[in-house]
Amino acid sequence: MPVTILASTVSQIRAIVVTCVVTFFVLCTFSDVFGSTPEPDSSSIKFHRGAGRFAPSRAVERAVSNPEGEPEHAGGEAPISADDIPHGVSVFMPDNFVKHLVLPRTSSEDVTWLTYLPEDLNIVPKTYLVDPDKDSVLPGTRTVPINKGHEAQAYLTYIIEHYDNLPDIAIFTHAHSTAWHNNDLQLSSTPVMLLEMNYRRVVRHGYMNLRCHWKPGCPDWIKPNSTEYDDFKKEESVMYDSFMELFPEEMVRGGVPNILGTPCCAQFAVSRSRIAQHAKERYISWRKWITDTPLSDEVSGRVLEYLWHFIFSSPSLAKNADKAMHCPAEHVCYCDGYGYCFGDATKFQRLIEKRGEAQKLAERLKAAEEGVGKQDGEDEAWRQAGIKQWKWELSRMERECEVEVQHARRRGSDAKMRRGEVGELEFSR
Repeated sequence: MPVTILASTVSQIRAIVVTCVVTFFVLCTFSDVFGSTPEPDSSSIKFHRGAGRFAPSRAVERAVSNPEGEPEHAGGEAPISADDIPHGVSVFMPDNFVKHLVLPRTSSEDVTWLTYLPEDLNIVPKTYLVDPDKDSVLPGTRTVPINKGHEAQAYLTYIIEHYDNLPDIAIFTHAHSTAWHNNDLQLSSTPVMLLEMNYRRVVRHGYMNLRCHWKPGCPDWIKPNSTEYDDFKKEESVMYDSFMELFPEEMVRGGVPNILGTPCCAQFAVSRSRIAQHAKERYISWRKWITDTPLSDEVSGRVLEYLWHFIFSSPSLAKNADKAMHCPAEHVCYCDGYGYCFGDATKFQRLIEKRGEAQKLAERLKAAEEGVGKQDGEDEAWRQAGIKQWKWELSRMERECEVEVQHARRRGSDAKMRRGEVGELEFSR
């Protein structure tokens, strides 16, 4: 029986086909436009997933409960565990070291985050109030002779007061619980860094800068011979004269180094033996220099910021030039220092770049949500669809980054993997 196709049916089919084709090209065009949207001039949005959500006596965050697409790991070795290791949980075996946490603070700073540190960490806080009200300071409050030199005044005061009764490890940090200069992969959190730190590394190497990222500070941040004023590093133009005043003994042996390099920002841990390698009188003289120098509070503190590694360098390093730079490879610092092992420097850098891309997307998304770059007559539904797509993409990138971080932590929990990544000279068990 012949089939009769009505004209109306043909018209309907033609309309459906045309609609599909048009829809396809509209979607392609939308994708091209969306991908080429110019970046707005957004300034200081940080990409710190989960920062500020640290809770006492439990894990900070369980960011990815069921990671998918786990990346291939170096050497084909399987991770030691398929479970996530929450931020704030150490992958290292417990130690019996006694630790003091030296913490300068102003009267307005909140240090209640100290209560997050469990007793079995063996950390005894030693807080120093740098701006005490002499009429209302409580008995037993530790203070400094003068509020000058930023954290250096409190650090040196602690060493002078405790020189004859030092702990195994002294940790020197700022009072804020989160800061840009803390480690990015550890939620920029001071308590997370302290909870996850490998304290055996401090004892073995004698000195450990808590910050792994090189910028700012490495490899040759300060050039003491430079006399040009740089507002971004005000201490550089006065470093030559300051070094001569602080280290007369070292000047006789080797003069002022041509460069000084170490990760910023005056947060580090030192073993008892490294502190004791200098006589107590030297620490007294360095504190006196801070008090008497005509340099400002800020500049005098920043001079010391880039000299702590020189002060606590290994006594086996005889030349000043050998002590002038302390810049461990970033992936080595993360792996042996905190148990985040990515396999090698290239894989670590790849993750950092991916996180950088996510940060840029977060900045663009925030700007778009605030209406930056919005044009008159622009279709709002189309714009909101684009924002929704960006949010999905940012979530995907964050999830992928956290999967890689979790994989690195599982690698870090295996001592053999740590040793294989950092080498015997850096490995601290």
